[in-house]
Amino acid sequence: MDMFANFSETLFWFLVLLTPLVFVHELGHFLIARWNGVRVDVFSIGFGPELFGWKDKTGTNWKVCAVPLGGYIKMFGEHALEGGEDEAPREMTEEEKKVSFDQKRLSQRAWIVLAGPAANYIFAIVVMACSFMFLGQRFTPPEIGTVSENSAAAEAGLRPGDLILSIDGAGVSRFEDIMAKVAMQPGEILILEIDREGSFMTFPVTTDVIEARMIDNTVQKVGDLGIRYPRPALIQNVLDGSAAEEAGLLAGDLIVEIDGAPIGHFDQLYKTVAESPGKALSVTVMRDGHRITLVATPKREPAKDDSSLESGKLGVEVGSVTKVVKLGPVAATGAAAKWAYELTTGSLMAIGQMVVGKRDSSQMGGPIMIAQVSSQAAKLGLVGFIQFMAMISVSLGLINLFPVPVLDGGHLMFYGIEAVRGRPLGERAQEYSFRIGLALVLSLMIFVTVNDLLHRVL
Repeated sequence: MDMFANFSETLFWFLVLLTPLVFVHELGHFLIARWNGVRVDVFSIGFGPELFGWKDKTGTNWKVCAVPLGGYIKMFGEHALEGGEDEAPREMTEEEKKVSFDQKRLSQRAWIVLAGPAANYIFAIVVMACSFMFLGQRFTPPEIGTVSENSAAAEAGLRPGDLILSIDGAGVSRFEDIMAKVAMQPGEILILEIDREGSFMTFPVTTDVIEARMIDNTVQKVGDLGIRYPRPALIQNVLDGSAAEEAGLLAGDLIVEIDGAPIGHFDQLYKTVAESPGKALSVTVMRDGHRITLVATPKREPAKDDSSLESGKLGVEVGSVTKVVKLGPVAATGAAAKWAYELTTGSLMAIGQMVVGKRDSSQMGGPIMIAQVSSQAAKLGLVGFIQFMAMISVSLGLINLFPVPVLDGGHLMFYGIEAVRGRPLGERAQEYSFRIGLALVLSLMIFVTVNDLLHRVL
């Protein structure tokens, strides 16, 4: 029963995620087609038997079908665009030629086809821009707080206090940007431009390869520098009845040492305390310019990862250099466009790494992975779900631009050939191309589905 309930919940959120994106994609085609005077006969969400629908005053039959895994529009005079089927060939009247897709100029046909993926990108950018305006964007200065021993950063000569200005020539303004760029390039050489106390320096760094658990619960290899942003162990609040309160620690104290070991970052404090349940620790703090040493005994509590183990808790809250900044409309739109661009280039880079064998193809996900993550994103709340929807919208737009026959990119490829040749490819050449494209798409769908079953279900 629980399995059925989980499946139903996952399927529900998958459809809630997918249906608006399919609608947006097809709406892009529809609007530009109508703008160019093309008659649209069918606007369908899903395939198979029609569940319900209606016909508008322009003659378009809007319908929702039984299999909601995609959609299509059927334009008059168009052959098999996104699943539609045209009527048997016959001589068109002059009035019909005016509203026929295949009678439009090459540029008009190209814009109509491009409009679907473009709509997905526009939707994603609008969603993220609204998020940055009304909820804000996380901002952590791109300064190195700590450098782990024997890490890529340590071997390259990076130091705490270094300000990272760019990676491979691309400027970075947030620590979050650094982590995202590095994660996408495990084992790669990156060129970092650094500001060290006013001196500009360049460092080649070969990223470490580490394993990280993703939101879909798979373990993937990602890049890592071994750096953390500055987060001094400056106490912001002491919890009532905590070990910190019993030891005499106060808000405003800066913890600099524990048992003689320097503490330069909150992570070090957390790790040391967690590993010392019930053990008396000598805690040295800076208070009003004076060094004071106190004794604190972390209280025992079940470890987060394994309740059978114990973990220590001091009971303090520390501040953070990370801020959430609400952006204006122009800045938010620019940040959203940059986000979409970086997601696109990162996706293309990952695909390229898979092709040359630098990234495991098991990391590819299909509908099952998207369904699982959509369900998990829904549990994070409306904001997390909408932002995940924006990410999938970019992916949907990008995939449709691939130059594979049966996809929008395949049609654009044919239009490019037509522009060069001065005439379209022959019907037989196009037919064989579409068959090959369909075989490629179906093969890829089978591969990612099997991949999902092996790595995310079984």
